[in-house]
Amino acid sequence: MKMRRAWCAPLCVAIAGVFFVPAASLRAQQDPQPWIHVAVSGENAEDFSLNLPLAALEAAMALMSESIVQNGQVQLGSELELPVSAIRGVWQELREVGAAESTAIQYQGQDVRIAREGETVLVATGGSPGVRVEIPVPVVDALLSGDDDKLDIPAAVQALSSLRGDVVRVVEVGSNIRVWIDESPVQ
Repeated sequence: MKMRRAWCAPLCVAIAGVFFVPAASLRAQQDPQPWIHVAVSGENAEDFSLNLPLAALEAAMALMSESIVQNGQVQLGSELELPVSAIRGVWQELREVGAAESTAIQYQGQDVRIAREGETVLVATGGSPGVRVEIPVPVVDALLSGDDDKLDIPAAVQALSSLRGDVVRVVEVGSNIRVWIDESPVQ
């Protein structure tokens, strides 16, 4: 995971700085625009932060989509992949049941627990290293709204546009990722 972040971070910052920030600054003078912030920290992670206008997120995600989903497999941490189709199936079951304690998937020798707590979906892997991901329900609904082994990034960005505050957290041994949205271009 650190290796993927090593090349993604500078690329995203460069793209944001060259293409998106000047246009967003002009718009920000007219109306406050939502900004998405990403902060990565921890003893096993290169400290990294990104401030990006939410309107530019879809383009940035298109550049990073291969590090999120490869061959229909969502990359959970540095050593676990989970098929999009399996996540979609579990999510459909959880949606039908409503608030559920948890559902578990056994995949590649790892237990992956998916639970819903209020308006947050929790995904946690057992074993070592463990990974915990927290995502708002509307974003999960949008992300999994397609039919194939791809995530619907444009729909997820649209869902994010109505949210403020913390929207995603990823906690892995030695590294933390926090994503939040507000109207400030700086953290």
